[in-house]
Amino acid sequence: MLKRYLNNRGGAVGTVIIAAGLIIFILFPIFSVVFEKHLIHVKGQMLKDAIDITNIATYEAIKTQQGAKGDLHMRSSDIQNIFKNLLIKNLNLNGDMTPSDESIAEGQVTIQAIEIYTSGLPAVCPLGKIVNRAAVHSIINVPIKPSLYRGLILNAIGKQYIELEIHVDSEIPVNN
Repeated sequence: MLKRYLNNRGGAVGTVIIAAGLIIFILFPIFSVVFEKHLIHVKGQMLKDAIDITNIATYEAIKTQQGAKGDLHMRSSDIQNIFKNLLIKNLNLNGDMTPSDESIAEGQVTIQAIEIYTSGLPAVCPLGKIVNRAAVHSIINVPIKPSLYRGLILNAIGKQYIELEIHVDSEIPVNN
C-alpha cells in the first residue's frame, strides 16, 4: 500500500511536505515549550539561591549592628533597607532595583515582604509555612523575559515578562 502511494506522481513530494509540516508545526513548538519551562525553572532556582543568601546576610547584618544573639528588634523600614541593599548586590541590580547588564532579572524587581522570626516560635509565615527556628521570610517579584514561542504569546496579550514570585523562608544556622 505504501509502495503504491509512493509510486504515484507527487506521492514522495506530499510525504516530504507532511513530514516537514509535522516537524515545524508540532515537534519544534513542543521542544520549545519543554526547553523554555526548564530555563524558567533553572532561573527560578538561581533566584531562590540568591534570595536565600540575601536573607541570611540580612539577619547577620542586623545581628552585627545590634550586637545581640537573642531577639532582634529593629524597625521594619531599616530591615527593608538592609535587605534591599544586599539584594541589589546579589542580583546585580541598579540602585532603583532595575537590572544591570549581568542580572538574571529582566525588569524592575519588587520586594513584597520581608520578616524576621526570632521569637514566638513556632510561627507561621504569611503564605502558610510553619517556621520552627529563627528565620527570615521574604517574597520577591522578579520579571523574567521569555525566549522562543512563549515570548510571542506574551507579546500577543500585551505583556513583556513572566512575573516570578519567589518565596523563601531561610532558617538561620545555629552555632553550637
